[in-house]
Amino acid sequence: MILNLLKLLNPEQAHSLTIQALKIGISPNYKSRNLDNRLVSNVFGLEFPNPVGIAAGFDKSAEAFDSLCKLGTGFVEVGTLTLRSQTGNDRPRVFRLKEDQAIINRYGVNNHGLNIG
Repeated sequence: MILNLLKLLNPEQAHSLTIQALKIGISPNYKSRNLDNRLVSNVFGLEFPNPVGIAAGFDKSAEAFDSLCKLGTGFVEVGTLTLRSQTGNDRPRVFRLKEDQAIINRYGVNNHGLNIG
């Protein structure tokens, strides 16, 4: 149901709302479920519980790390932090491919930045 509501928004608004929800802890908790051991992957000496992960482009400013870790993925990559805040590419920059059930992300390197010094 929530996914259907998010699809009513433009893709960037849906992404932003999702990050905000995850940031305040609104997320399912699949981490505690027992996954099939056949999904365990060992890559360059690192063991992952499954081969599906969240890429850094999803949570560029590392705002929702705790909630992302509860989604049951094999790994979570967060952040594309730069020294200073950046706006990224011009909009529109996120596109839905309905037929392929996919999203194209062309955000660029938008992030809140470390804002130090």
